[in-house]
Amino acid sequence: MIVLTENGTKRAASVYRFAAHLLIALLVFTLSSCGHHKGGHENTGNRGRAMDSTLVIAMLGDADYLNPVLGSTVTSGNIIGLIYPSLLQSEFDTTTGLVNYIALEKKLRAVTPGQGKKTPKGALAKSWRMSEDHKSITYVLRKDAFWNDGKPVVSGDFKFSYQLYGNPVIASARQQYLAELIGADKGNVDFDKAIETPDDTTLVFRFYKPVPEYLALFHTSLTPLPAHHWKAVNPDEFRHSALNLNPLGSGPYTLKSWHQQQEIVLASNRKSNLPKAGTIPQITFRVVPDYTVRLAQLQTGAVDVVENIKPEDFIALLRANRQLEVKTVGLRVYDYVGWSNIDHEEYRKSGRVKPHPLFGSAQVRLALTCAIDREAIIDGYLKEYGVICNTDISPSLKWAYNDRIVPHAFNPTKASALLRAEGWLLGSDGILQKNGRKFSFVLYTNSGNARRNYASVIIQQNLRSIGIDCKLDVQESNVFFENLQQRKLDAWLAGWSIGLEIDPLDVWGSDLNKSRFNFTGYQNPRIDRLCELAKQKMDPIGTRPYWLEYQEILHKDQPITFLYWMKETQGFSKRIEGAELNISGTFYNIDDWRLRPSANVAL
Repeated sequence: MIVLTENGTKRAASVYRFAAHLLIALLVFTLSSCGHHKGGHENTGNRGRAMDSTLVIAMLGDADYLNPVLGSTVTSGNIIGLIYPSLLQSEFDTTTGLVNYIALEKKLRAVTPGQGKKTPKGALAKSWRMSEDHKSITYVLRKDAFWNDGKPVVSGDFKFSYQLYGNPVIASARQQYLAELIGADKGNVDFDKAIETPDDTTLVFRFYKPVPEYLALFHTSLTPLPAHHWKAVNPDEFRHSALNLNPLGSGPYTLKSWHQQQEIVLASNRKSNLPKAGTIPQITFRVVPDYTVRLAQLQTGAVDVVENIKPEDFIALLRANRQLEVKTVGLRVYDYVGWSNIDHEEYRKSGRVKPHPLFGSAQVRLALTCAIDREAIIDGYLKEYGVICNTDISPSLKWAYNDRIVPHAFNPTKASALLRAEGWLLGSDGILQKNGRKFSFVLYTNSGNARRNYASVIIQQNLRSIGIDCKLDVQESNVFFENLQQRKLDAWLAGWSIGLEIDPLDVWGSDLNKSRFNFTGYQNPRIDRLCELAKQKMDPIGTRPYWLEYQEILHKDQPITFLYWMKETQGFSKRIEGAELNISGTFYNIDDWRLRPSANVAL
């Protein structure tokens, strides 16, 4: 249920704004449709039947890769999860805040009443056995799983895939998942010893130290690729291989077509028994960069799902089409302002770590956080669907969350004092200067994200009020995320959808070659150590003291400015039946969704 708290004046203004935006968007949408019209009268019966068999999801941006070794965006992850098989199924327990791992014949934990809706039939593993010394885990795989070309899914596919994940030439963002395998402590995984495949249905991972069972399950269940399909591709050609455009999977859906920057179409995979063929015959992920157009297409029925609806648009949207609803889920996603802690240009040239001339000091980064009115962004845009974010451990992870941390308050006076202490003084033009350098930079974000566009304007105004020249630049989403991954940006506004197992080395680890999501270049040996200490505890609850300290360090160092956690607000057509949203994701059980026939849907 959505509770609306705006007064009548704001409510009316929201309706009028929505109507104006909708008119513009409908004109764009209509003209676009006319441009593609091939002549003749539209067959409404055929269109109805197509609607009945196709789910359309509007996306802000395209997938980067449909390859699990390379894909790094949320969109890619959603689609990869439908195409490829999984060693295990996982489910987040909202009561305990812990993740349960599920094989066909085994679960890590007993299921809490009211939880445990995920079927184990999608798992490739029948069961597993952890050794008494916690230095190996052995999986028994099922014999009835096949790639779409008819070849069986075998243990060798996993060994082959882990060699790809760990290959420095390929530079997968998931290299830290291999950090406990034999040889990793000496710099290179010894794959001959670390992963054994005695036969097609037996898969053994060996570690150089004891590893808790939950972490072993998490780190050994990366998505596999079919070895027979990829073995001829050299590592230096891997990212550019044509096979990336034609994925061979075995999941509930298969790729039908991919028109890059336009749409990805998936078809139900009738061959799949992992767990079964997708219920909806066809799913289209359509790229619609403009928020207003996405909203209009949802209202007219051109698309079925639009994520991150503005709270101010709820009333008008639901009045315009009573066959729509807004579903909420959270807290898993947060927005942040990223600051390059190191001079990335110098690091690329020489490999030398040198503090960034603007953002290299923790005190300067703290000043920037104090200068930004995070509550104003929440009140103006997210309203009751946002809460202040202190670190990247979500309040949803109840056992680990540090509720003793007091958020850094909006305090421009404190911010100015901190900057003054760091040598930043106002120049004659009203801009802070130090050693002849102005405090001036460009804040980048991705196009089509109305929330971040709103936040960036407030941030710009806040920083200008204390003498910082912050220019704004918006980049097309795929360009923005590519620049981010290549560490080409000094300051940016982006977001994270956190993992539900706490394992932050890929984001904050000091080894910048392996920690591919450490875009800031932040390095703190104590953070590295706390992550290692946590891995030594066999029970996740026993790691709580380490994660409490971890959060205190991030709060003090401010490697980024954590803005807000969001309850994601997703617009759904009511013709979708069976959708169960939870913190695992909007598309948590999409392979079980059903579409009500169009004849039963009235606007």
